[in-house]
Amino acid sequence: MTAKLAFFVFFVISQASMAQDKMSLNTFLAKVKEQNLDLKVEVFKSDATQAKAIGLSIPPPMVGINQMQMKDTGASANGFEVNQMIPFPTKLTSEHSARQFEASSQDEKRLAKENEIMAEARLSYFSLWAVQEKKNLLIERQEVIKNHLKLARSTARSDSFAGIHVLKAESDLDFLENDIEAEDQEITERQAVLANLLNVNAADFKIKAEEPPLTLPPKSFSTEKTHQIQALKFDLERMKSKESEARSSWFPDLNLKYREMGATPMFPQYSEVMVGITLPFVFFWEPNANSEMAGAERMQAEAELEKQKRNIESKVATLLSRADSLKRQILTLKEKLIPKAEKRMRLVHNLAPRDMETLQDHRETMEAFPELKMKALMLRLEYEQTISQLEKYFANKGSSHE
Repeated sequence: MTAKLAFFVFFVISQASMAQDKMSLNTFLAKVKEQNLDLKVEVFKSDATQAKAIGLSIPPPMVGINQMQMKDTGASANGFEVNQMIPFPTKLTSEHSARQFEASSQDEKRLAKENEIMAEARLSYFSLWAVQEKKNLLIERQEVIKNHLKLARSTARSDSFAGIHVLKAESDLDFLENDIEAEDQEITERQAVLANLLNVNAADFKIKAEEPPLTLPPKSFSTEKTHQIQALKFDLERMKSKESEARSSWFPDLNLKYREMGATPMFPQYSEVMVGITLPFVFFWEPNANSEMAGAERMQAEAELEKQKRNIESKVATLLSRADSLKRQILTLKEKLIPKAEKRMRLVHNLAPRDMETLQDHRETMEAFPELKMKALMLRLEYEQTISQLEKYFANKGSSHE
C-alpha cells in the first residue's frame, strides 16, 4: 500500500511538473512584452527624446557682479550686470518644431522595433514547437522502421535480397538515432533563444511549446501607415524645420544688457541699459552654407522616404504572394495527401510482405505518412517565417489567427 501511494504521489508530481513546463504562445508573448530588455531600451530612448522636446531653447541669462576700485582715493563701488540673448523668433519656433518631430519619429521607431521584436518572439516560439514536433516525427518514423524490421527479418530468412533490405533499414535506424540527438540539441538552443527574449537564465529555462494557431496576414495593408514610413515622414518634417531654422540664420538675434553701479565720491549711482543685435549677414558665407546644407539634407530625407515606400510595397507584395502560395500547399498536404497516406498505411499495416517488392512497398507506404507530416511541418515553418517578415510592417493592432 505504501509503495502504491508513493508511486501515486510521484505520478501526480511528475504530471504537475510537465504541466508547469508548458507555455502557450499568448503567455510567452505577454512575458516578452513585459520583460524584454530591447523593448525597454527603446522605451527609454523614446522617453529621452520626448523630454528633449519640451520648451523653447533660449540661452540662459548671465548675471555678473561688478566692483569698481578708485586707485587714487581708495573708494569703491559695487554693482551687478544682467545679459540675455534672445534668438530671432523663427529660429526658436523652427528649432522647437525640429525637436518635437524628432520625438515623434523616435516614438514611431520604437513601435517599429516593438513589431520586429514581437515578430521575432512569435517566430522563435514557433521554431521551438517545430523542432519539438520534428523530433516526435523522427521518433514516429523510428517506430515505423522498427515494426517494419520485424516483418523484414522473417522474409530475409528465405530471400537474400531481403537480407540486404534489412541491413539498409538497420542503418537508417542508426542514422535516426543521430538525427534525434541533433534535434535534442536544437531544442536546447531554441529554448535559450526564448530565454534571452524573456531576459531569464537560459540554464533554468525549459519549456514545452504548444502548437500555435496559423497566423494570418492582414486583409488590408497601407504602406503609409507603417511605423517605418511614419518615422521617415517625421524625419522629413524635422529636416524641413531645420531648413527653416538655417534660413533664419540670416536674421539678427537680440542681446539685452542691464548694468547698475553704486555711487562713489567721484561718480553718482547709475544704471545702464543696452539693446544690441547680431549682424550675421556680415559674414554671409556661414549662414549661406548652413542654409544650403539644410536644404540638401531635406532633399535627402525626401528621397529616402520615397525609396523606402517603394521598397516596402515591393517586399510586402512579394511576402503576401509567398504566404498565400505556402498556405495553399499546406492545405493540400493536410486535406488531401496526408489523409490518403494515412489510409494507405492502415491498409498495408496488416498485410505481411511476401517478397522483396512487397517488402519495399510496405516500408515506403508506412514511412510516407510521417514523411508527409514532416513536409507539412517544414512548409508551416517557411510560412511562419514569411509572416514574421510581414509583421515587421504591421501596425500594432494585434495579429489575427485561424
